[in-house]
Amino acid sequence: MSKINLPAMLCISLLAGCQQYTVPANAPQSLTSNYGAASSVAVTRHAQYQMWDRGIIGSHKNEAVTRSLPVLHANSDSLSFDWDGDAVELLNTLAQARGLQFNYSGVRLPLPVSIHVRNMTFSNALRIVEAQTAWRASINQYPGLLQLTFMKPESARK
Repeated sequence: MSKINLPAMLCISLLAGCQQYTVPANAPQSLTSNYGAASSVAVTRHAQYQMWDRGIIGSHKNEAVTRSLPVLHANSDSLSFDWDGDAVELLNTLAQARGLQFNYSGVRLPLPVSIHVRNMTFSNALRIVEAQTAWRASINQYPGLLQLTFMKPESARK
């Protein structure tokens, strides 16, 4: 009987050696199960901050627009850019490229715009910005000046 047990034990030990459990190298750590929803919010916020630093999200991609806009000599000059961010910053950049001063009046409120322009004139690009911001502000171009005027808040009715 010992002759049968020896090969059987040898066979079982060889097969069991192939099936050893190993921890995967990229196993996710479960912080949220230990600390609840607050921990998942913190982990998500940390990931967003890291993406912001790398330029994946946020205004870092808009900084390329500020450096790449050519000098515009007339409102009919064409330009191309992509912008996802605040309209005040975009209008300031466009005014500098056109050689205009930029100012705004009123209570500054967020004016998010998402614009993708290809070979469009300066005037038409301003119209697109105005179409996306007309609900909260108006854009006026004067000689040497580009002005953004924020709307006054509606008074509460009695």
